[in-house]
Amino acid sequence: MEFTIYDLETAPPDSKEALRHAKETFGLIPNLEGILAQAPPVLKGSMALWDLFETSSFTPIERQVIYLSVNYFHECGYCMAAHSGLAKKIGMANEDIEALRVGQPLTDPKLQALRSFTVRMLEERGWVKNEEIEGFIAAGYTKQQVLEVILAIAVKVIHNYTNHIAQTPLDKAFRPYAWSKPDPNVARPGNFPLRSS
Repeated sequence: MEFTIYDLETAPPDSKEALRHAKETFGLIPNLEGILAQAPPVLKGSMALWDLFETSSFTPIERQVIYLSVNYFHECGYCMAAHSGLAKKIGMANEDIEALRVGQPLTDPKLQALRSFTVRMLEERGWVKNEEIEGFIAAGYTKQQVLEVILAIAVKVIHNYTNHIAQTPLDKAFRPYAWSKPDPNVARPGNFPLRSS
């Protein structure tokens, strides 16, 4: 089913302020937010959760590790492309972005612990074992961050599920980072474009 991609002129009145905020946040109104504008409460909730996660105790790179891990798990091509670009913009190492895009472990043990814990939260729908939580904390994280991972997952559930339903087309800015899920048993070096967009 085709979903309309709204802009500031065509969006429902209740979505316009949130769309303006999206443009301020991302430098453009992503097609995802344009689609979410169809349902003002969902767009507003999505942007509010995004903003809240930006204030979490995770570093910008850690936030992208979580987001990319969730996107990969949900097989969301749109968000994998968008967050690959965002991760590159904030200075994440190309090797780490590539690893997250192909489902391979990260070389930094702490970041890999974050990736693993995020994936376990998804696999177990939150029913992770106490020893897994303890292992996450032993890697250098906190109980607060256990809960903040859940916030990030909430953001991505809205985004990923919307993209699945709407088959959101990639914005021009994200096309250099186009993604489809690779076979996790086959290494694909060079999948991530090292050039700037």
